[in-house]
Amino acid sequence: MSVDRVMSLGWASGRRGQSPVSVNLPKRLGSCVGLVVLLLFAGIGNVAAQDRASVQELDSRLQRVERIMDQSLLSQLQRIDSLQQEIRELRGEIENLNYQLDRQNQRNTDLYSDSDQRLTDLEEARDAGDLFGFNDEGGLGLEGALPEAEADLGADWAGKSAEASRRGSTPSGAVIVPEGGRQPIPSAADFGDGPQPPTGELRDTATQAEKTSYTTAYDLLARGENVAAVDAFDAFLRSFPDGPYSDNAWYWQGEAMYAQRRFEEARRNFGVVVNSFPQSTKVPDARLKIGYSLFEQESYEEARRILTTVQDDYPGRSASVLARKRLQQMDREGR
Repeated sequence: MSVDRVMSLGWASGRRGQSPVSVNLPKRLGSCVGLVVLLLFAGIGNVAAQDRASVQELDSRLQRVERIMDQSLLSQLQRIDSLQQEIRELRGEIENLNYQLDRQNQRNTDLYSDSDQRLTDLEEARDAGDLFGFNDEGGLGLEGALPEAEADLGADWAGKSAEASRRGSTPSGAVIVPEGGRQPIPSAADFGDGPQPPTGELRDTATQAEKTSYTTAYDLLARGENVAAVDAFDAFLRSFPDGPYSDNAWYWQGEAMYAQRRFEEARRNFGVVVNSFPQSTKVPDARLKIGYSLFEQESYEEARRILTTVQDDYPGRSASVLARKRLQQMDREGR
């Protein structure tokens, strides 16, 4: 039954003289409605309070997350700055190491050149008898001479002059330097299937492979492994005929051949130095060794002529001193 219906009945009963309870029913209903409204608003208030609490909790959690994110981002930025600083420092160290490596390579090159020159001086002194003395006949002991260790050429300069002296003519492969002049370089036939002298312009720099190949051959020679050294220099000259070590390779291969008493081939190599590398520092030594080779081949007249030119062309040089001593030996021996 609806509220309106109840109220209408109460009203009708009151008019008919019914009990007061029926007459007060509308008031009670009004109180109930007010109570319901109060409860409703109270519930809404509680819900609102709960919502506010939830919002505050979410806001608090969001603030904590933001603080954590801020700290994490700050830490990452600091880490990035630190890494960038480390990278800059590493780059600086790399540049410094590269500079030191370049300087070390230059020092090694200088030391190698210095050692090379020292070895040459020692060998020349040995040949002169300054280190090992004279032989029983008062001459210089050259038998079994150890291989020299530098790199400049000289063997064909008087390549076939011994035979020429016996025939009274100059052989096609000989390289004689009378009064500052010189003859054409030997023909390709004089070298067979071996490496050929360079014909073009030489390179100023060497590759790492070239340095390694030359050092390997040179070390064999320094250890007295003459046969292996000849082969190693042969391989080097085939691979790098026009490099900055080419003149040295020709010369030292000639020295290895000389130590094996292969005097004809040694003279050919020494002649390449004189002909193809006229500016080489080993030209005086190459010319000297040509004279020595001719002496060993008993071509004394030609040996004397060449040694005399060496003595006259390089006064004060070790090659001149050694040439003079060999000439003195030849005078004592009547050769």
